[in-house]
Amino acid sequence: MPNQPRLTYSNVVSTLALFLALSGGVAFAASKIQSGDIAHDAVKAANIAPGAVRTAAVFKRAIASGKLAVGAVRSNQIADGAVSAQQIADGTVGSKQIGAASVAPSNLQFPVFFVASPLGDTTAIPSGEPVAYPLNDSIWTQKPGQLNVIFGGALATIAYDGEGSGSCRVFFEVNLNGQQVGGGEVSTGSTTLQQVEQSIGAQPEIDPTVAVNNRLAARIGSNGDCTPDSAVDSTRFRVLDFG
Repeated sequence: MPNQPRLTYSNVVSTLALFLALSGGVAFAASKIQSGDIAHDAVKAANIAPGAVRTAAVFKRAIASGKLAVGAVRSNQIADGAVSAQQIADGTVGSKQIGAASVAPSNLQFPVFFVASPLGDTTAIPSGEPVAYPLNDSIWTQKPGQLNVIFGGALATIAYDGEGSGSCRVFFEVNLNGQQVGGGEVSTGSTTLQQVEQSIGAQPEIDPTVAVNNRLAARIGSNGDCTPDSAVDSTRFRVLDFG
């Protein structure tokens, strides 16, 4: 039976020496690599461990070196508190660097968002005094510190009947919680049906002292000089909340 290799003291010492030499060489090399030794865009996301970027100074030097590839550093690779305003150059963060839906109203100092979008459907135009015009999704809550601004628009297919004032005029009233806060009109002097669109305005609603459930309502009327087939096609409102 052939002799098996034996583990001797000299084998252990030589192997350990080789390991120390190699590991020491790697550590030495790592300590000697400077930014000038790394090509532009050489450091990519796969080369950075999660949480590896731990200080603002490190991140600042990495950016200044120009060695980071575009998109190389991801959020999970940056430790909490590592990046502050001083590390972000003017004009560095644009729309391409901000992900879809990544900035919510709650992230803004003064949140701005649409709190309600009331809509109105097709209806015949009354001849004379205003009548109720129903709106869908017209209730929302306004809290203390929130300022509401109401924008609106109406689309109507109307024609002048050729008698009286010289035009077909359709009037809109905008009411909030039973009180008129705005309005507008659409009109035409054409005796053939045409589609007309016009904005409808409403005054801003200052922030309440306590939470309020707001209800938007509308009424429509006319000067009585529209053809019987004239109609409001639709209305739409947007309630913009500041605060």
